[in-house]
Amino acid sequence: MLKKIILFIITVFLLIAGHFLLQGDYTSFLNWWVTVAILGIFFMPITALLFAGFNDKGYLFSKVIGIAGGGYIMWLFASLHIFKFTATACIICAGIGLLINIAVLAVIKRKRRKENKPFFEWTKLHNQVLNRILTEEVLFLAVFLLFTYIRGFKPEAFGTEKFMDYGFMTSMMRSDYMPPQDFWFSGSLLNYYYGGQYLATFLTKLSFIKVEDGYNIMLMMVGTFAVVLPYSLVNNMIHKYLSECEKHSRIIPALCGAIAGIGVCIAGNMHYPTFQWFEPLVRKFFGIEAATKEYWFPDATRFIGYHPETHDKTIHEFPCYSFVLGDLHAHVVNIMFVITLLGLLFAWMCARRAAKDQVLPLWKEIFSPQIVAISFFIGLFHTTNYWDFPIYYVVSGAVILFTNLIVYNFKRKAAVITMLQGISVFCISEVVCLPFTIMFNKISTEPLLAVNHTPLNQLIILWGLPVFVVISFLCFMVANDRRKRRAEAIEDESVRRSELFLFMESLTITDLFAITIGLCAIGLVIIPEIIYIKDIYSGDYKRANTMFKLTYQAFIMFGICFGYMMVRLLRFGESRRQKITAVICLLLFATSVCYVQNAVNAWYGNIFHINKYKGLDCTAFLETDTDYKNDVGAIDWLNENVTGMPVVLEANGDSYTKYERVSVMTGLPTVLGWRTHEWLWKSDEAILDERAADIETIYTSTDEEQVKNLLTKYNVSYIYVGKLEKDKFSELNNDLIKGLGEIVYISPTTLVKTDETYIVKIK
Repeated sequence: MLKKIILFIITVFLLIAGHFLLQGDYTSFLNWWVTVAILGIFFMPITALLFAGFNDKGYLFSKVIGIAGGGYIMWLFASLHIFKFTATACIICAGIGLLINIAVLAVIKRKRRKENKPFFEWTKLHNQVLNRILTEEVLFLAVFLLFTYIRGFKPEAFGTEKFMDYGFMTSMMRSDYMPPQDFWFSGSLLNYYYGGQYLATFLTKLSFIKVEDGYNIMLMMVGTFAVVLPYSLVNNMIHKYLSECEKHSRIIPALCGAIAGIGVCIAGNMHYPTFQWFEPLVRKFFGIEAATKEYWFPDATRFIGYHPETHDKTIHEFPCYSFVLGDLHAHVVNIMFVITLLGLLFAWMCARRAAKDQVLPLWKEIFSPQIVAISFFIGLFHTTNYWDFPIYYVVSGAVILFTNLIVYNFKRKAAVITMLQGISVFCISEVVCLPFTIMFNKISTEPLLAVNHTPLNQLIILWGLPVFVVISFLCFMVANDRRKRRAEAIEDESVRRSELFLFMESLTITDLFAITIGLCAIGLVIIPEIIYIKDIYSGDYKRANTMFKLTYQAFIMFGICFGYMMVRLLRFGESRRQKITAVICLLLFATSVCYVQNAVNAWYGNIFHINKYKGLDCTAFLETDTDYKNDVGAIDWLNENVTGMPVVLEANGDSYTKYERVSVMTGLPTVLGWRTHEWLWKSDEAILDERAADIETIYTSTDEEQVKNLLTKYNVSYIYVGKLEKDKFSELNNDLIKGLGEIVYISPTTLVKTDETYIVKIK
């Protein structure tokens, strides 16, 4: 009871602090937090079934499963044109998810009745589970509040790819069905992995908040999950290890979980300590002139090919950089789903290992609840971030194979069962994503041998520490096994068995899981040195996207390994060498964590000056940007007066520029948006050139009939003319454009007539 009282007091304190810190954004934050909590409660029966072996019954994972489950039901109905994508429909679909979970409870109740067992009986164990759940909810609230507060110091959806990500959300806020219209290519459907942004929009509608707030709250919620889900997973891994070894500790599981959460979400790579601290010390020691450039946090993600300059420029981002930068991109949103998948894999390992001596029917092997859930998430990856589909299909295969090999004593049956499970996962995942894939034109790709390779010193700086931790842990486990077998008089029959089998059989289930995902992470680092996937990026950047997508997932799995392996060796290592290695690795890891302080200070400024808090409105920057100041009123008019998805013509521009602000801020489609992005989505440069030429003709031609024909061709309902249009088209024909229809909006009188912004509704 005392613990519950303490947790209640902390919760009240956090809620009061939230009201003080978030100011006018507090209601939006609170609505979102409550909505996610309710979704988690709705889906708790399924989660408890999937994570039955976890000491918290997978409570934190229930939130993600609720988001994915409720969001998928809404997406499926909207894709099949059964429901329109409205707030009411979102509530109905969440209710359908609740009914499914009630049905699961009914099945469990019937099963326990047949076994002459009570459906529910409160015990001391249930009280412990409740305490863990309450603790985790307070942890979630605390991290969520902190991250959201920090985001309020730089909330704008501007720069890098934020325009695109926010445009996805505003477009889907207007969409009745899925897939949404391509807001940067009128007359066509969006041909990209929009699932992550769709789920952000789903939660925005479900929690009844403004989309301009939803963008930032979704981003910070994903960041929160990147902390708390690894915490829960590794906490349960250590609890499982302690129970298998008949040991007990309250502090160690929480410590390991905290390190895992920090390792996944908050830590950087060793680039920061190397060039912020170690290199200056070496320069000073040898009397070498110090570098003049101060450390800039994006350098940790643009090292290979940039320092020194080469013709092999790559990207090697990681979650901390993503959350500081603030892009709500596909690989970022998918973090919470890939960690949930890893949790499901471990839950399946626990369940299967526990039933090792039982003969299970084949259908139970192939369609166990965890296997079906794993299949669902792998199918979901088709819509959220396709790269994660092949990555985690292979990772899942490795975990399932190694577990089956032990369960079936390295017999042929293990391979057969694994193959059938692999087929099952693939088929179910394809069915899950079928409404998406039948409407999606696959972006052309081709695997090619890598011509360029990363210098060894750069590989060591970026991934040397996690690779060393995984390999050292593996070697120490091998040494422990051999030492144990030498100490025990092993029978001749055992000696004749495979060394690999003996080693794998000796591992605890947690050691096996950690080693498996650690080796998979190392494989993801190695692959870009051998092959890359050819896409629109060529020349110096040809393997940039491959390295980016693969090593990003490697970083996540390495972070989980950090939380488990280092403390596991330090506290339970069987030799002095193991403990010393763990201490050294922990110290080096701690130096990488300091990256976040440098990054936050550089990007957000001093977050302790609460008076500099700007709020969560990601569109507020329009009012202070000189290029956009006259657009604010026009954009507001469109949002307030235009319904549906009529085409609004605005000037087109290159990717990562200030152009396309109207389509992004309103969600209304325009004729052509960011060129490079549409090139990637459409794979046709000729049609982009045609549209660009037609847009220029509309704005500059003196032939009214030609202009009208082009407006009809693209079904344009409104023409937008502002500063960027006048900057791009020096010969813009204002008189002709104004004569094409009714001027429905004109900016207030300005000192300079050329600064006038207006909107014409086409007759």
